Amino acid sequence: MIKRTTEIIKKALFTAPFLLMFWPFGALAESACESVQFDEKVTVRYVHDGDTVHLRDGRKLRLIGINTPERAREDVPAEPYAGMARRRLQVQAEGSWGLVYDRERRDRYGRLLAHVFDHQGRNITRRLLEQGTGQLLVIPPNLRFLECYRRAQDRARRHKRGLWALSTYQTLPVAMLDSQHRGQYRVLRGRLTRIGESRSSLWLNLGPDFALRIARTDLSHFERERIAAWRHQPLLVQGWIYRRNNQWRMRLRHPAALLETP
Repeated sequence: MIKRTTEIIKKALFTAPFLLMFWPFGALAESACESVQFDEKVTVRYVHDGDTVHLRDGRKLRLIGINTPERAREDVPAEPYAGMARRRLQVQAEGSWGLVYDRERRDRYGRLLAHVFDHQGRNITRRLLEQGTGQLLVIPPNLRFLECYRRAQDRARRHKRGLWALSTYQTLPVAMLDSQHRGQYRVLRGRLTRIGESRSSLWLNLGPDFALRIARTDLSHFERERIAAWRHQPLLVQGWIYRRNNQWRMRLRHPAALLETP
């Protein structure tokens, strides 16, 4: 009996790595984004765009972890892929949704913030990111499922799915920034040439006319030694582009917004 039990254990130890090797990676990624319970069940009334919906009870809900192209507004044309992003979320909006709240439940516009799951318990943000419907958006302190979302975007970028197949969303060197890029959510590339500090922020200069701003309120998410090691290294960073004091800037709120680091 003891001998047979030993043989079974040995066989299990030998077989397990091969089972993991051939287990569908999508299934593993899905399980990493699962939630065992929901904070609330809701129904979607109207899909505004690829990351925002109106609920049947009148509240406006913004999905955590994703930013999709903007629809047309006033005199500003729609961003490429905005229509497709909205249609993809409409497909996911059928049936009830389960909501999982993070540390902050409202954004500065008063919208409800949540991780959303379909009626089968599947994480909708993960699915949208893996399809290339939008880009990863990291805003502390809402960091639950972050690693899962990051991997989903990595797969979409690597396989050029969805918006990653369009020239508009390819990596842009910081030296090529101009007025058309103001307000866009993009992936930029530059070499870290200088690290500076002010009373409110840490500044990472990627060339003479572009700087990443890390507010002191976000510095707890970074390792100073790691930042110092980036000096003179090429970096890829993702976020909103803005211009202030005759300089292009981007706020860096979490290391996960750096897509490639040395």
